[in-house]
Amino acid sequence: MVRRSGAAVSERSHTTVNPELTLLLSVAALLVGGLGLALAGWLALASAQSRRAQQAVIQSLQNDLRVLSSSAVAVGERVGRLDRLVGQLAQQQKELGLRQEQIDRSEPEDRSYAHAIKLAGRGAGIDELMEVCDLTRGEAELVAMMHRLERHGEREA
Repeated sequence: MVRRSGAAVSERSHTTVNPELTLLLSVAALLVGGLGLALAGWLALASAQSRRAQQAVIQSLQNDLRVLSSSAVAVGERVGRLDRLVGQLAQQQKELGLRQEQIDRSEPEDRSYAHAIKLAGRGAGIDELMEVCDLTRGEAELVAMMHRLERHGEREA
């Protein structure tokens, strides 16, 4: 109802609807709705595929991490064993050095006599034996004489 200048006027409007236009609008609405549903379905499918791909990558990375972790533990254990071995070898080397020093201190004459015998075998004289091997004249003469006797005995044999 529309009121004009105080009087109530009842207007009834009749509109006619074009059936072709209605059909066209209905089809368009259905197409838009169908496209919307198709797009929503495609997005859901793409999202699911993406999620599966991400889960596969995550699983692969977790496996790689497990392998690396166990490898790191094994390497750590091996380094520990090698470290202990190096410590043991260092201790053995130190002990061998001490033993060598004891041997060197306890048998210095034996070494100089062995060296003097080698030098006499190469033809060294008494003065050279005294100087190089720190022998007294009597010791050097004895080594030289023993060497001469040894050589003389070899010639007769």
